Amino acid sequence: MSSDDSIPELSNGTLYSLKSEGLRHAMTCFHIVVLLSSLAGETIILVASIKYRAFKLHRLITVIVQHIAVCDLLGCLTAVLPKVISLIADRWYWGTLCVT
Repeated sequence: MSSDDSIPELSNGTLYSLKSEGLRHAMTCFHIVVLLSSLAGETIILVASIKYRAFKLHRLITVIVQHIAVCDLLGCLTAVLPKVISLIADRWYWGTLCVT
């Protein structure tokens, strides 16, 4: 028995319960919108708070907002981006460790 025999087939049908191509395309579009809006929104927040100092708040609150924006960017890149790639490719490429 090779190591590949123990890994189940991880398709979009088993991961996301997608039974048709239309649902896969709709879910792909939704996740792309989430990814792009998150990247744009968090980047705007970071640029506005760091470069232009647009927030007229206490420095501690501004730092907390910046940390939340960075954490949201990291979460988007580590959770949503792999889902988008797997939905486009119609296959899960990230192994069994990263199944979300």
